[in-house]
Amino acid sequence: MNKIKFLLMIGLAVFFNAQAADTYDATKSTLTISVVKVGETYYSDVIITLGKVVSVGSASSSYLSYDTYTATSNQLAIPQVTVGSTTYYNVVVTVGGVLSVGGTCASLAACTSSSAATDSIYYTPAPFASIIQTNYQPASLASASSFVNRSRYMISDASTAGTASNYLSISSTYSATTGYAVASSTLSSTSTYNDYLSKLVQVVSDSSGYFRIDSHLHPNNSIDFDATDSNKLKFRNNSGKISTSYGYVAFEYSSSTKLLQAKKRYIYSYVISTATNGESVYTPTWTEDTSFSSSAYNYYVSYLGGVYELVSALNLATPFYLYNSPIDLGIPSFMNPNAITFVTNGPAPFITKVTTSSVEGTSGSIYVRVSSTYRNQIATAGSDATTKVNADAYLATIKTAVETAGGTLRYSPDVYTAFRDGALASKLVSNSISDGTPGQNLVPYVYFTNEKDTSGVYHPFMVVINYGNQASPNGLVDIPHPPGDSSGAYTNSKVTRYSSLENYISKIPMKNYGQVTAVDDNTFTSNQWLNVPGTTATKNVYTYSSGDNGLLIDGSVMFPTYNNTLIPAHVTGELSAGGCHVGQGGGGPHCHADGYQSGQGLGLYNDADYLGRTHPPLIGFGYDGIALFGIYRSTDTAMLGYSTSLDAFGAHDHDSIGYHYHAHTVVDHKAELLTYTTTMHVLMKGAYIGKTNSIPCFSLSSTLNNNPYLGGTVATSARIC
Repeated sequence: MNKIKFLLMIGLAVFFNAQAADTYDATKSTLTISVVKVGETYYSDVIITLGKVVSVGSASSSYLSYDTYTATSNQLAIPQVTVGSTTYYNVVVTVGGVLSVGGTCASLAACTSSSAATDSIYYTPAPFASIIQTNYQPASLASASSFVNRSRYMISDASTAGTASNYLSISSTYSATTGYAVASSTLSSTSTYNDYLSKLVQVVSDSSGYFRIDSHLHPNNSIDFDATDSNKLKFRNNSGKISTSYGYVAFEYSSSTKLLQAKKRYIYSYVISTATNGESVYTPTWTEDTSFSSSAYNYYVSYLGGVYELVSALNLATPFYLYNSPIDLGIPSFMNPNAITFVTNGPAPFITKVTTSSVEGTSGSIYVRVSSTYRNQIATAGSDATTKVNADAYLATIKTAVETAGGTLRYSPDVYTAFRDGALASKLVSNSISDGTPGQNLVPYVYFTNEKDTSGVYHPFMVVINYGNQASPNGLVDIPHPPGDSSGAYTNSKVTRYSSLENYISKIPMKNYGQVTAVDDNTFTSNQWLNVPGTTATKNVYTYSSGDNGLLIDGSVMFPTYNNTLIPAHVTGELSAGGCHVGQGGGGPHCHADGYQSGQGLGLYNDADYLGRTHPPLIGFGYDGIALFGIYRSTDTAMLGYSTSLDAFGAHDHDSIGYHYHAHTVVDHKAELLTYTTTMHVLMKGAYIGKTNSIPCFSLSSTLNNNPYLGGTVATSARIC
């Protein structure tokens, strides 16, 4: 059988736009290759004749954007080849002869005039707002018989789960005064993650054994009833700043009658005080609504015509059936390996540090303080075509200026452009921040600066204005053992389950300052190791680390793998499913660990982000200017750099990308201060590999008013570096 007929018999037609497919011309018996890697060298526009077809595979979730030739076997591995109108995947052939070669290149990005190859390396994960609109179909919905504290359910009036069944949902329309409606909707074969998440509720028991019902997607909101609107049920804010005070109803669910009965109601309010630093502190309280007594409101939940309401007549009540969450959204065992039990301490107060209106816009604090040189990069907050053009253009001038002066940028401009575009696309989806509003920017501005020091040397920075929070539900409600608020012994302390907007101006150095060879080549006056008097722990990549040490793509802040007691943060059960928590001082979450879960599509980055790519996604930056990419999965053997080991800092260099960190797993790690080993899911281990001593203003507390590298208009007398 000739090779063309063989290919035609086995092909599979699936389109991936990130892959430049090879083309086989049957009339000439030639194969045209866009890019082929031979050893460590890339060749472009290669034309060969075939020897024989060794094998033909199928489309996979991870594949290269170039061919690979192995000289010892004379075999060419082709990720994608087009024969006529049909496309085939993962084909292996032997090479007959080489007819022509277009050229050689030092890197994959340099080997093509197309942006497809570059985009398959330098790209960021899909934002949560896009993730939840992708199709999701669970294998099945399993029924449950009763409420179990802190579990998540879908609630339906149908005894058998099906696409035509009605499910209690939180509406998509948000009002700061009235919250969200309790709505009803069905499912279908085209349902999305959002369709399921909006139907998930979490039940939380009170001291009397009754249950508050919270939305999973918008966990600040609990089910209440509206006596002024025919006793309709509504999701109302019970965990954040409010303009109108409401509360929540506590329900009892009968596993025999399947009825939901309203037993008590609590009114939500808070007391506002002022901290010594001027921040507003909100101390919440929930007081029983004594007018909502069983004698007056012995109400059951009724569902009729798409409306959920409380009714006083038992015969009007609707039986409801429970279905377990089809997605495991609790704390994975790798974030709580010691199975620390869930504490019942009350929540610490939340604070207000900033408002979006004070930061964003041409009258906001950023625009008015940024120099006119950089203002056209931030004329509009969030993603914007005009500011992108201006930022990309200025980045090109930075590259030219730095290289003309004898320096280099650490990475291709494509890396910084990808990060800027990805960060600006991050919008708050979940109502889980005490002072946040769904739909707001999480990273309103990213701009590039290129100021000179007093010796006339350029120091370019990528400046990121970020609110330090995640777009998705932050999972603080699920953390078994959150940090306490430092008000005394932990058993008597309030714990950090609230999140509020932060006011960060983060600076990422873009110049290549090189790498250290030992952790203490970078000197500090304060870091985690130095701040533990008399510690016996060794200075190493885990212990010799600053507090926050980097920035994730959604504007969340990274912290070292170890906490401030110099042990891995996850072993005490203090992290969310995403690897984050709020510290003792309150504010926004910071992330100690990588929350990636194989098969789970709702993290910071997910399996879907690897499709059609040649390298894991760009997920963050260390403050030393070193980029952080996602983990190499076991299925990523064909990806660039898979076989290049990570060093002690969790980084490597390959394919002319530049030295960079990767999220990774450390198995059987033995911390000096622990008597057992543990597996760690690392973002950044802690210590910097970049030479921070060479980065101006690195360890200084700086602002737009005194640090010229941030791009502010800084008077010479105010300059601190």
